[in-house]
Amino acid sequence: MPASRADQPEAIRLANGSDDTANMFTEMLVLKTPINAVLLMIASAALITGEARAEPGAVPKAAHVIIVGVDGMSTDGVLKADTPTMHDMMKHGSWTMHARGVLPTTSAANWASIINGAGPEQHGVTNNDWQVGEFNFPASVTGSGGFFPSIFQVLADQHPEWDTGSIYQWEGFGNLYDRHFVKYDIHGRDEDDTAALATAYIKAKKPEFLFMHLDHVDDAGHTFGHGSPQYYAAVAKADRIIAQVRQAVTDAGISNDTVILVTADHGGVGKGHGGQSLAELEIPWIAYGKGIAQNNELNLPVNTFDTPATAVWLLGAKIPYAWLGRPVTPIEIGEKGPEQTYRASSFYAAPRIEPMTDGNADAGGLFIDRPAQMTMRNLNSIGPNSVGEIRYTLDNSIPNSASRLYTGPVAITRSTIVRAALFVDGKAASIPSKAYFRILEQKGHDLRGINYKVYLLEDPAMRLPDFDRLTPVASGTTHEFNVAGLKLPREANVAVVFEGFLNVATGGDYTFVLASDDGSKLMIDGKPVVDNDGSHGVLAANGGITLTPGRHAIRVEYFNGSGGAWLGAYMEGPGVPRQFIDPNALEVR
Repeated sequence: MPASRADQPEAIRLANGSDDTANMFTEMLVLKTPINAVLLMIASAALITGEARAEPGAVPKAAHVIIVGVDGMSTDGVLKADTPTMHDMMKHGSWTMHARGVLPTTSAANWASIINGAGPEQHGVTNNDWQVGEFNFPASVTGSGGFFPSIFQVLADQHPEWDTGSIYQWEGFGNLYDRHFVKYDIHGRDEDDTAALATAYIKAKKPEFLFMHLDHVDDAGHTFGHGSPQYYAAVAKADRIIAQVRQAVTDAGISNDTVILVTADHGGVGKGHGGQSLAELEIPWIAYGKGIAQNNELNLPVNTFDTPATAVWLLGAKIPYAWLGRPVTPIEIGEKGPEQTYRASSFYAAPRIEPMTDGNADAGGLFIDRPAQMTMRNLNSIGPNSVGEIRYTLDNSIPNSASRLYTGPVAITRSTIVRAALFVDGKAASIPSKAYFRILEQKGHDLRGINYKVYLLEDPAMRLPDFDRLTPVASGTTHEFNVAGLKLPREANVAVVFEGFLNVATGGDYTFVLASDDGSKLMIDGKPVVDNDGSHGVLAANGGITLTPGRHAIRVEYFNGSGGAWLGAYMEGPGVPRQFIDPNALEVR
């Protein structure tokens, strides 16, 4: 059976440098279980029949592969925190800051994808409460015990003699695969304990494959917020732990035959994740070690389920057909990259429009009785980009080579949607960036705004409550359907109701959109239009209604259970492109 917490005292002693480490660790680890013996016999028979061999001509690129997965570590965290180890691995390895996880951007769905070589629609893990045998739909194929075939089973089936390990800080990680296929499977008490266990295991056993999971960065994101000083400090600590792992590989004498892959499951926005923003979906991906091309920024799509396929390819094992992931072969020295008909959209970063805003909101912002000054910056993954020029529009259209050239700050005097793109050699080279500028003319319009009331909810809040049964604890007036500027009595288990009137200039069919973390609803003239209720990350929902010219009562209900908190309300209709509901059209009565 896999090692248990009962084995910890000796493991910790080993991690602290006790003598005769290799012998003691061998005694500490539990020997192969009966199922491993069965696997050995099955694998031996399979070798005879040719069912479990490496692909014809497959040659191992490395004898050892270590994956270090850092929960919640965003590309922003890697680039802005004190991360000398990861930057050195990028300099002497292959990398991209634009790899992508899977949707939903929950931890379990993405960790399952990173060990199973496929997405949730195949392995069936869609949320953190998932357990084998208790799911909404079964895995498309099953390796053993109802589990999708993980990298641990794939390697055990083909090489039962190999030493494989899984050492993880988040206990839920161990629920995502059949642990019988792992020689050393153990849960660390915290990031330091996890690091000690991993480094001791590497030095003592020199495993062919190890997956190490760290969870403290995600904790910092939920507690203090992505982009906070505490978050960056947690990423910096992850970098130091990665340095310990790299040193352990050297101490074990296997650095010349080991590849280390560093990645994450998701990023985050504010204090949450689970939504559909690029900041949540995009993750770092770094390959370093034996045979890896140096200072090689990858200009190709990389998905999180490509990670196990790359590890199996490096080890010379066979990638199962059930996996959708493919090895990222251009990381190898001398390996020709695939022919790409289409350019990766994020290889050239989109221009940064400033002022930036916090959380999930696009750049721009609300400016009351004053113009805004807009600036733009051309940045790449590491810093200022000397390549290309920025062109932009002020009418919501997609920029082209004839659009305005950005040369300096621009005064924004009316509400507008700005789009900007990077152009290289006269051709669009980035996806467009976007900013919503709202210029509210408040002087002489005493009625402009909306009323709000704040309510406290019982823990755990999972859905919008019946507000008729609750008493508000605070109230006031604001200008938009947004909680960012409100002084709420607490962050968790809280709800807000906004009420006012919407002035419609032109009659016709309108679409309203609510994006929120957690749930929200929108009603006009007492009729439900948008229902985005429930506990979730930032998700968007929409609904339509036909409106006549004039004033219409509008109500938005919102709640936050825990974690991140955000709300945005948008509308589009005749002559109105999709944008934040215009604060100039809102009245308190």
